Amino acid sequence: MSTEPRTDTRTRWGRIKFAGGRIPAMAVAIPAGLILAAGVGALTLLTGVSQGEQALIIAGVFTLIMSWGLIGLIWALVVDHSSLRGALDRPDESIESKWLEAAMAGALCDTIMLTGFALATLVITGFELDVTWALIGVVWVAFFSTIVRYLMAKKRG
Repeated sequence: MSTEPRTDTRTRWGRIKFAGGRIPAMAVAIPAGLILAAGVGALTLLTGVSQGEQALIIAGVFTLIMSWGLIGLIWALVVDHSSLRGALDRPDESIESKWLEAAMAGALCDTIMLTGFALATLVITGFELDVTWALIGVVWVAFFSTIVRYLMAKKRG
């Protein structure tokens, strides 16, 4: 029986691969995310999305709302996953990864099939549909097909 405490040098938020892995990923993600969020806020002013007396407040709200998502996005892009505490060494070999892979492959077939049926129906009936709504429908079909197929694979084990 070993009396040495197990030491895990990995951190909760991880590190980046650059500079020998010494820089915390959040040290890069927070400033970069805030700068991008401020850019989105400025974009609302430049494009006229926020106008009038409340323009700066609206731009500030846009910046605040976008900051969390952009910080998370930057973190996900720069973090070295092997430096995360509790992360799997080979996540591509997990059973959940296999379920998701099979679900996405099946969802592609479902999406192509349902889009083809919808296209044939629209051509036969002569009904005109806005392209935006058609693309939203395609994304929803792919999304829900993937979810249903993943949950079915999970239930089967």
